Amino acid sequence: MHNKKIQNIIYDPKLYSFDLLELQDLAIEVKKIEKKLNFNKEITIDTSSDYTLKFLEDMLHLFLFNRKIKSKINSSSFGSLNFLIRDPNNKFWKSKSDITLLIPSSRKLNFLPNINDNIELIKKKAQKEADTWIRLWKNTNKNIIQTTFDPLPYTNLGNLDSSNPGGYLHYIKIVNSILQEKAPSNVNLVDLETLQNRHKDFSLYDNKMYNLTKQPYSMSAIPHISNLISSLVAGISGLAKKVLITDLDNTLWGGVIGDDGVNNIIIGDTSPEGEGYANFQKYLKSLVQKGIVLCVCSKNDSKIAHEAFTKNSNMELNKKDITMFIANYNDKASNIKHIAETLNLGLDSFIFVDDSSIECDLVKKKLPEVMVLNLSNQDPSDFVEIVENTYPFYFKKVTKEDLNRIESYKQIALLNTKSKSSSDLDEFLKDLQPKISIKKVDKDSVERSSQLIAKTNQFKFNSKLFSQKDLVSKKINSICISFKDKFHNYGIIGSLVYKISKKDRSLHIENWVLSCRVFSRRIENCVFDFLRSIAKKNHLNKISFDFVLTKKNIYLQNFLKEIGFNANKNGKYLMNLNEIKNSKKHFIKNIKL
Repeated sequence: MHNKKIQNIIYDPKLYSFDLLELQDLAIEVKKIEKKLNFNKEITIDTSSDYTLKFLEDMLHLFLFNRKIKSKINSSSFGSLNFLIRDPNNKFWKSKSDITLLIPSSRKLNFLPNINDNIELIKKKAQKEADTWIRLWKNTNKNIIQTTFDPLPYTNLGNLDSSNPGGYLHYIKIVNSILQEKAPSNVNLVDLETLQNRHKDFSLYDNKMYNLTKQPYSMSAIPHISNLISSLVAGISGLAKKVLITDLDNTLWGGVIGDDGVNNIIIGDTSPEGEGYANFQKYLKSLVQKGIVLCVCSKNDSKIAHEAFTKNSNMELNKKDITMFIANYNDKASNIKHIAETLNLGLDSFIFVDDSSIECDLVKKKLPEVMVLNLSNQDPSDFVEIVENTYPFYFKKVTKEDLNRIESYKQIALLNTKSKSSSDLDEFLKDLQPKISIKKVDKDSVERSSQLIAKTNQFKFNSKLFSQKDLVSKKINSICISFKDKFHNYGIIGSLVYKISKKDRSLHIENWVLSCRVFSRRIENCVFDFLRSIAKKNHLNKISFDFVLTKKNIYLQNFLKEIGFNANKNGKYLMNLNEIKNSKKHFIKNIKL
């Protein structure tokens, strides 16, 4: 296979739908050109299972490439997991891998119900079963991806096995439910039952395959499982999509509004096609409610396009759901780039859906970082499934800040527009009445702080991660940064971990992250003033940090250069306090929020 063809295929968001043999060939070929591929992240994954994972690991490697993640996968011996979960001191749990992948076997369940057990006894057995895993999770800070328990290849109650107490599948569902309820923030469960329900075109399990190879999954299921796990890896690594940009005509509704008129577009339950479009709009609305930013990019007359949202009562979406609405006759690649620049987001944070193959191909060519989904010749009833099957988003834990994100980005768009037209930027920033709160990370802020350190890319000093236990421990200095202005309360937008060395008279920044939602507000200047005051209070005369240059942290690179730090090859930075040039006025008041 030619190198260029491989590179075109490897980043296809519908890679999961390719023929299995083609995927296996691709997995072999892509390793040969690995050095020529572009990656946003390099990670190490440790795996352990009571099954054989050879086929899954090879396919997972490929699907991580698909998300521009380069991976090194360290495999444990077959059947190791059943022993490792009972040995928290094993060196396996002390490795410095980025992700730990665990795939347990229902064949190793210890307390399967008897046919005459009552429901209370069954629940006690299920809790005892789950407690082994809950204890393990409490004893480790590692990022874990773990599959739920799979069905046994035999039943206890025949066709009532799933619904009646005493059934094995009924018991497994209770165990899985407890695990899902008790999973801490560092544990991501892969719900195999939901995966099977979503994909009716293949069987998830293959008992003959297990008997032959000790792998429980059918070969046709392996790409789909790998795709789902790779999406969780991307989410943990801060590479999930944040923005969905949609076309209008034949995407949000049927027909062309400029030709058909606002009351004649196809939307609503008066026809199967209209109901498909309505359901897609409901789905997009649900994404907005979970913090995904929705934008419109359409080749249309702007006034006519807006009328659909104000004059057609069958519309499920309204203008408040949309952060940026661009309807003009410019090429869509340029419009998408404008949206990215206005929202202070990298293009790899975007997914674009359109029914035009020409527009999709143009965006793919001009903006290869954007995930593009072509809805051409697709039934609108399938639009939701087409998006969902790529697993572009990550909803492990939706925080208060996630729910406020939409309003935050609307303010960013407004502020960026106003700042460009303002003749006096200082006066403009001052008029916003900005206020900041900098305080120690506590139980109320630890989840958001940990999330920021894991997911932030554009303002991040290095790849060092801190668990929630680390952030609230007394051994390190960790602070969270909250921000608001006269328009909006942005919540927690930054997290910083530092260490004081009396011996070296130095304040060392272990890591510092800042949300792109508040770029250009000079918050970094304010926080640096705070660090300088901490240093002086402790009679320190230097600030140091480790900094890794990436393609994404350009904004941070510019800030460090602005205050006097020049890039070097070893990534070690040290400067005397009196040499730091943090002279920009930020007009931010430090208060208790």
